[in-house]
Amino acid sequence: MHRLVAINLLDSFLQGAYWWTIPLLLVERGIDLATIGVVFAAYPLVFFLSRMLFASAADSVGLRAFFNLNALTAFCSAAFYAISRSPFSFAIAKATQGLKDSSLWAVNRNAAYEIAKGREPQMVSATVIFIRGLGVACGAILSGILMSTIGFLGIFMLLAVLSATMFVPANMLDIGPRREFDVYELLMRLRPDFNNQKLWRISLVMGFHTMAAALITGYILPIFLRSKGMGYWEIATMSAVYAGAGVFLLPITLRKVPSVKQTIVAQLLLYVPAVTAVPFFEEGPMIGMVILMALGESTSYIVWESLIHHAVEGSENVATAIGWVHLPAHLVQIFALVFAGILTESIGYLAPFWISSISFFLYSIFAWRSLRNVKK
Repeated sequence: MHRLVAINLLDSFLQGAYWWTIPLLLVERGIDLATIGVVFAAYPLVFFLSRMLFASAADSVGLRAFFNLNALTAFCSAAFYAISRSPFSFAIAKATQGLKDSSLWAVNRNAAYEIAKGREPQMVSATVIFIRGLGVACGAILSGILMSTIGFLGIFMLLAVLSATMFVPANMLDIGPRREFDVYELLMRLRPDFNNQKLWRISLVMGFHTMAAALITGYILPIFLRSKGMGYWEIATMSAVYAGAGVFLLPITLRKVPSVKQTIVAQLLLYVPAVTAVPFFEEGPMIGMVILMALGESTSYIVWESLIHHAVEGSENVATAIGWVHLPAHLVQIFALVFAGILTESIGYLAPFWISSISFFLYSIFAWRSLRNVKK
């Protein structure tokens, strides 16, 4: 377990630094919001296409190869960000980041499920998310501290060095099935199971959550905070707080498996009022609303993992099934990232925040309908 934790801690550290630096770097380069949306849309497109291939191949070649690929592409994406200057080159860097994350998430849950060994698998996954929350918070706060001394370029060079260290735990982790590699078998495993109505129904539900998150935390939130007069250090701190709020909440839920109803009510009460109110506040109250959003989003990952586990339960190829259940969510994410920039430039920040609120509400309602008979 500790090797999987190390991989996720390092990878999420990169995520925390990228979360606020990339949107603000693009703004500093004079790129408009609509173009930023297109740049960011390269990520889910590459992520989905490569993840499906990786998930299918994982059953043949094992999991370690993809954790190593995660380390390699993490190094490449940091290097690309360091040298990028145009929207096209940033899109290449974002696509490489998508490849990095797809290689990790094609096998990350599989590894967590194997490590669970009879325990609640969704809670083991939530533990990994807890660790990742710590990593994101540390990555955001440290990059904010370093911003004034080494700037964007220095941060990306540091991230490239950290990426290289991911090879160590990746090469020590060797779990998962291995069979003789067969291209035909790989392609056959990629075939979607259209008869699994439960999987596709849940996949549509997950799309509402992705819409809510992508509209705000995709790239709009750091730019919104910048528009409110916050400096780089303050935005980095807010990014760390957003990730850290969930870190402090998850241990409470991990002591005892909460009921689906309790979790959904909590996420609704925390996220929906807060995301609706954020655009109307300044400074202190606005920060409070953002923290409540973070608590609501972190709580929702318990339901998210429960949905995934319920959708793929009993599947012959769990890794591929996990990939397919994310399909609508990735398609929605591509649309939401492009739409968020166009919407904000045309109408203002109020629109993405309010649409996020509606999407999260619908996600919670439909998630309850999907899980109410699974666990009380």
